[in-house]
Amino acid sequence: MGSRPNFRIETSEGQSGLTIKLAGELDSATSTQLLACVERALAALDGRALLIDLDGVSFIDSSGLRALILIERRAEDERIALAIAPAPAAVTELLHVTGLGDRLPLTPRTQDSAPAGPFLERIEIPLPRDADAPARARAELRQAIAGRLSDRDSAAATLLTSELVTNAVIHPGHAVGGSVALRITTYPDRVRVEVTDDGPGFAPQGLPPRRPRDAGGHGLIVVDGLSSRWGTARRRVGESEGFCVWFELDADPERIAAGSKQVDAGDERVAAEP
Repeated sequence: MGSRPNFRIETSEGQSGLTIKLAGELDSATSTQLLACVERALAALDGRALLIDLDGVSFIDSSGLRALILIERRAEDERIALAIAPAPAAVTELLHVTGLGDRLPLTPRTQDSAPAGPFLERIEIPLPRDADAPARARAELRQAIAGRLSDRDSAAATLLTSELVTNAVIHPGHAVGGSVALRITTYPDRVRVEVTDDGPGFAPQGLPPRRPRDAGGHGLIVVDGLSSRWGTARRRVGESEGFCVWFELDADPERIAAGSKQVDAGDERVAAEP
């Protein structure tokens, strides 16, 4: 059983082998639980088959996908028959769209610049730099964009936000303190998400600095593949200057306008530009 309320791991045994059934969100925090569960299962299989059932999974980021790849390689090394039952269609389609298996040079599509024109709403939230930060960011993002984007664009925005927050937690290293700043801004024709941390940053023409093997993910490949545009910037947060990675998703203006009417004007996190 996973420790996060919306993530569960259940195992069951049959004559042919063992089934590991997942439910909830498979990300950088919960994928370590899956890997540990699989290691225990492999030690007890004694030549029987292993099934990973993703039917109850509602979200997979690049860390979760990498965990599945590691499991596949591990099963091959142990000569264990492995089958993976796919996640629901929307999740599976998003993984195909991202091209997570590609190893492409990454180049931001535009120079960093805030979109012209007034924004509709802006939310700024500090997140603790811990393993649960991506899940908290996803929850905030879903609330902020509810009704504003199509289901497909909402799924893409959620995945992109999760990837950037995961990077901000993992890449700067344990010596970097402070929180991760999440800013979500909606404009008449797009949504913009900015994630800022206290780390030194990286050159946007390439991948971020190498991180430990088990830290997972190719988040910027996802960002480059799904966003309308993205880039990096130095941005002041409180008393210090941080490193910011941002992305934008273009969207149907009528849908965004309709969604903005549903925002509670009393929410202290929401500020309208004068």
